[in-house]
Amino acid sequence: MYHIEFDIAAVFLTLFIAYYIIFKKGIRKHANRVFLGMIVINFIAEISDIFGSLANNYPEMTTEVIKDFWNYLYISSHNTLAYVLVVYVFYLIGYEKSKRTLLLISATPFAAEMAILFTNPFHKRIFYYDEAGKYLHGNLFFIIYAIALAYMIFAIYLTIRHRKGISSSITKALLFFISITFVPVVIQIIFPEYLLTLFFETIGLMGLLFTIESKEETINPTTGALNRYALNGALDRAMVNKGNVLLLIKIPNLNYYNKMIGFDNMNGILRRISQWMDETFKDYVAYDCGRGHFAVLCEGITDAEIALIREKTMSRFEKAWGKGEFSLVFPVQFGVIHLLEDVKTLDDVFMLIDSTFDGKVSSDLDVQKAVYKYERGVLIERLIDKALKNKSFEVYYQPIWNSNEGRFTSAEALCRLIDSEYGVIPPDEFIPVAERNGSILDIGLFVFEEVCRSYQEERLKMLGIEYVEVNLSVVQCLSKNLMRSFDEILNKYQLSAERINLEITESATTENQKVLYDTIEVLKNSKFSFSLDDYGTGYSNISYMYEMPFSIIKIDKSILWKAKDPVSGESEKNGYIYLENTIHMLKEMGYSVLVEGVETVEQKMLLEELGCDYQQGYYFSKPIQKQVFTDFIKVVNT
Repeated sequence: MYHIEFDIAAVFLTLFIAYYIIFKKGIRKHANRVFLGMIVINFIAEISDIFGSLANNYPEMTTEVIKDFWNYLYISSHNTLAYVLVVYVFYLIGYEKSKRTLLLISATPFAAEMAILFTNPFHKRIFYYDEAGKYLHGNLFFIIYAIALAYMIFAIYLTIRHRKGISSSITKALLFFISITFVPVVIQIIFPEYLLTLFFETIGLMGLLFTIESKEETINPTTGALNRYALNGALDRAMVNKGNVLLLIKIPNLNYYNKMIGFDNMNGILRRISQWMDETFKDYVAYDCGRGHFAVLCEGITDAEIALIREKTMSRFEKAWGKGEFSLVFPVQFGVIHLLEDVKTLDDVFMLIDSTFDGKVSSDLDVQKAVYKYERGVLIERLIDKALKNKSFEVYYQPIWNSNEGRFTSAEALCRLIDSEYGVIPPDEFIPVAERNGSILDIGLFVFEEVCRSYQEERLKMLGIEYVEVNLSVVQCLSKNLMRSFDEILNKYQLSAERINLEITESATTENQKVLYDTIEVLKNSKFSFSLDDYGTGYSNISYMYEMPFSIIKIDKSILWKAKDPVSGESEKNGYIYLENTIHMLKEMGYSVLVEGVETVEQKMLLEELGCDYQQGYYFSKPIQKQVFTDFIKVVNT
């Protein structure tokens, strides 16, 4: 008489495990799917063992066909579990092409076992029924146990052999699961009526669930995707053999998007991006490495497949994520790293993941440059945070000459980062970093307030300064709170927006043009004026000028210097023609024209001949500190 109580208990435990892994944790990678397969197979074995045992207990109440169905189903499913355990171990230690042949070879005993089992109706060597219909084992039944035992031993071997490529907790969990299945086998051989095997196996599966399969530290709580910790473990295995590729998909400037639409809305978008990656790259494993940086680990991928993934990614990111006012288009960076070829260490891999690297790493030198760039970026971020905390950013002013009035009527405010330890950090170095990490919002407000304060305290209007140009990052324009912040500062210093000209550099383009234009329109209605900087550097285009309310176009110094070299004084014919026609065209279009980079009297005179409205450059003054600027204007303008 078979006792099925333990099988019934095992059914409920298995249902709990299945519920947890599907609904609470989710299925994220190949090993998880194999584990779920083990749960399903184990459940089938439990159900079939229960009904098969009942049929065997009461042979007179059932037919031989029904008994055969449940007994064949139990033996086949239970022994399939042993082979699937080996497959599971293969994925945990890192399934690669080099192991594929070994995995196929290891399936041979299983195939032979199934062949013997399903030919049993002819030879009756696995099990049979006596004249009374009682279930009995045949003289080859030991093969079932022997093959299952061989698979368990093989799984132990693989676990110990590759223990350096997996964590100690995974190694211990696997060995626990395998060893706990030995105990009931011994008991059941002595007491065959007690069905303990599946109950102990279910206990072992639960151990795997709460160790390997349910590590909370491997899951990013925001997106539900596998995180850096999980990637670190996967890379430990992937960097054993060549042929593995890591694809990087990055959203730059995540912090300012957080500030722009709020963390909750941005987190929702990140979850959608993560889900899209899981669905799109389901043959590989995607990881959320934080800060909008995702990685996809691919084994055995071809260049053509990489190109297809890149095309899909770039195409999807051309479309908006989110809905309504929180719908945004994100610029995306795509990188390809061939492990052990492009990089040799995990440190280098994570440096590239965290850096603003975009493209394919092609040599160790490129890695070194990327690592240096990353480390330098981290330093600059620290210096920016320090300067914001200590309010140690400085605002310099460069006077702007009004050619029509023959005096200085405006100035450009320029932010300077001067650290006590590292000295002067150039704007072209700290501004891009600030735009990436979102601190440009705080820097921009700091500069704006300093300009407003200085304009009132230094009585710049009385000195003939009609307005001050303040650089406005496009990143700032994407902030929906920008106008409110500006209003608060203007009210604080009782200053009109007409005293501020917002200077925008088109090189900082954005994918979210609608948000940008909406913000500019609000600023325009509040009586701010606008300048377009760097005209002629290759960034500017006519359609951009049409759509934005610029009153002043600032021509880049490179155009002036080709028309009149500041050192030799020589002129290039085409350079002169280009400058002349550019100024003429812009004035005909109704813009005021400012030319930057004026360094000699000859350049000044040339621009006056061409009808240039404003001039700026070292000939008049370098950017200087506030008090020096005030004293300079007092002397020159009075």
